[in-house]
Amino acid sequence: MAVSNIVKQAWNRLMERKVGFEQVLKKVTLTHAADGVCLAEMTVDQEHTNSIGTLHGGLTSTLVDTISGMALATKTKDGSVGVSIDLHVTFLKGVPLGEQIVIEAKTNKCGRTLAFLDVNIIHKATGDLVAKGSHTKFIKN
Repeated sequence: MAVSNIVKQAWNRLMERKVGFEQVLKKVTLTHAADGVCLAEMTVDQEHTNSIGTLHGGLTSTLVDTISGMALATKTKDGSVGVSIDLHVTFLKGVPLGEQIVIEAKTNKCGRTLAFLDVNIIHKATGDLVAKGSHTKFIKN
């Protein structure tokens, strides 16, 4: 699998920032991005955990937001990741420190000004669904 050039550029712009909230994503690896889909992986490290030592809900929401944006970038003419209008996350299961997750984002529809995306976060070793998200984004013409 490959990551499209337009997504590489969008991801690199995000990662080049030396300060800002994006720093929590430094250990995410994009494994595929094309045709409205983006796949990524990450090992849950100490900075990704909550007070009980599992994947933090705030980071889970950030993963839904960011990885769906990368999926969207493959569908827009200019690689735009859009602006969030609505984000919903359902938390199903915890992921302990040191475990790997897979993030699967899919663009369901990319219209003239709105895009609708779904994200599944899966525990890599067990295949269990950890969280699922839906994301609506505004895209500029």
